[in-house]
Amino acid sequence: MEKTSSLLAQKDGRKVYVLDTNVLLHDPAAIFRFEEHIVVIPLIALEEVDAKKRDPVLGFNAREISQKLEALLRRGYTPECGLQVKNGKEGWLYFLTFQEATPVSRELEPGHKDNMMLAQVANLQQRYPHREFIFVTKDRNLRIKSKILGVKADDYRHDKITEEYLNSIFLPLRELTLTQEDVNEIFQDKNPDSWGLGYQKNWKLQENEGVVLLDPKGEYFGLGIRKNSTLKYLDYKTIRVLGCPPKVLDEKHYDYNFEQAICMHQALDDSIKVQVIIGKAGTGKTYIAMAAALQKVLKEGKYDAIKLVKPVITKSRLGEDIGFLPGSVKRKLIPKMRPFIEKLRHFTNDDAPEPEAGYHKLLESGVIELINLADVRGADLSSSIVIFDEAQNANPFQMRTMGTRLGEDTKLIVLGDPTQIDNIYLDKYSNALINLYLNSIHYPAPFISRIYLHQMVRSHTSKWFEEIIQPAEAEEKNGNGNRKG
Repeated sequence: MEKTSSLLAQKDGRKVYVLDTNVLLHDPAAIFRFEEHIVVIPLIALEEVDAKKRDPVLGFNAREISQKLEALLRRGYTPECGLQVKNGKEGWLYFLTFQEATPVSRELEPGHKDNMMLAQVANLQQRYPHREFIFVTKDRNLRIKSKILGVKADDYRHDKITEEYLNSIFLPLRELTLTQEDVNEIFQDKNPDSWGLGYQKNWKLQENEGVVLLDPKGEYFGLGIRKNSTLKYLDYKTIRVLGCPPKVLDEKHYDYNFEQAICMHQALDDSIKVQVIIGKAGTGKTYIAMAAALQKVLKEGKYDAIKLVKPVITKSRLGEDIGFLPGSVKRKLIPKMRPFIEKLRHFTNDDAPEPEAGYHKLLESGVIELINLADVRGADLSSSIVIFDEAQNANPFQMRTMGTRLGEDTKLIVLGDPTQIDNIYLDKYSNALINLYLNSIHYPAPFISRIYLHQMVRSHTSKWFEEIIQPAEAEEKNGNGNRKG
C-alpha cells in the first residue's frame, strides 16, 4: 500500500469508503456519490465486475462502470496521488492494488473474495488509524462479519429513504371539501363525461392524483382526479374494469374502496402511459392490472398484446439468470408468473367476455407474452400493455432499462409491495418500485400516475393473518385506512 500512502497518510477529516462489487453493479455512478471523501475500489471487485460483462441481468451495469472508470483514468491516474473525481465536491478515487492482507479470523476462508476484501479493509484500518474506513456493501452477511471483526461497514444509502418518509407517502386518498358553488359548477354540463371544474392551485394536487370529494357539510358525493387544468368528476358507482366494480371485503369498516376505483380509472386512461400501483398482497394489484389489460386488448383493441415482465430472483451473491433451468423460456417463466396465470384463468372462463380466447390460446398466439426482466432489452414492447410485476425485486437501473424501451403506443403498469423483498441486495427503502414512485412525486408528468391500495380484499382469512400475525403493520393500516362514506 506504500504507493497510495501519500493521501491516506494526510491528516484531514475525509473518510475512506471501500466499495464492494455489488455496490458498483447496483449503481455504476456510485463512485461519484461520496462527496469530498475518498473512494477505494479493490482490484478484486474489478475482477468480479469483469466476470459479469455478459450477464443478461447485470451486464449493462458491469459494462457501464467499466466505461466510467476508463474515462476517468484517461484524465491521468497515478498510484501515488490517485484521481480526483468530478463530482462537485472534490472527491478522490483510489484502486486498492496490494495483495498482502493478513486474515482477520481463522474461521474465515482466506481464499474467498469477500473475506479477502474484508481483510484488506481491516489492514488499511490498522495501517492508517487516523482515518475512518467504511466498507460499503449490500451484502448483509458481509456487513455482519465486518462489524464483528471491528471493521466499520454500511449499506449503500444513496438511493435509500427513511422509514418515516416511506410511511408518509402511503396514505389514503386526500379529502377535498368544495363550496356549494363548486359543487353546482361540476354538474352544469348535460354530458356526465364532462363533469368537473377548473383546477385551483391551492388544492396542491399532482397530475392524475385522485381525491375524495366532500360537500360543504362534509358529506361524500364523489371522486375527483386532476387532469391538467381540470378536476374531473368520477362517479364511483359507474367505475368498472372488465365489468368488475371496486371490491370491498370488510363492509363493517368500509363503505367504499376509493383507492381501487381511482386505480381502475388510471389503468383504463389511455393518456396515462406509466401507472405505479403499490399495495400489500391481496389488495387487488394484479387483478386490476390484468383486467384492464384484457379490456384494452380484447374488447377495445387499443393495444395488440400484453407483456408480462417479472424479475427472476436467485440467491447467488451477484445474481444469475434462468438459463440453468430446463425447458423453454415460457416454460421456465410460467411457475414464476403464477399470479398472472390464475387471473387469466379467471377472466377467460366461460363467463368471460371472450370465452373462445382461453389463456392457453392467448399465450400460444403471442397476445400474451411472458418476459424475464433480463431479456427485456431484446423484447418488442410496441403497441403493448406492459405489466411489470414485483418491481420491488429490481433495482432502479433495471427500471430505467425498461422505461427507455417504451414507445408512444405502449402503456406500462408497475406493480409491487415494498415490504416483500426477495432480492438479497435490496430492501424496502432502495428498490425500483420505490425509486419510480418517489420520482413520480418529485418529477410529475401528465402521463404518469400512482396509487397505493390499502384495503385487503382477497378474503377474510387473509385479512385475519394480515392484522393478527403482523399486529404492528395492521395497527398502522387501521389507523390510516378506515373511512366511511
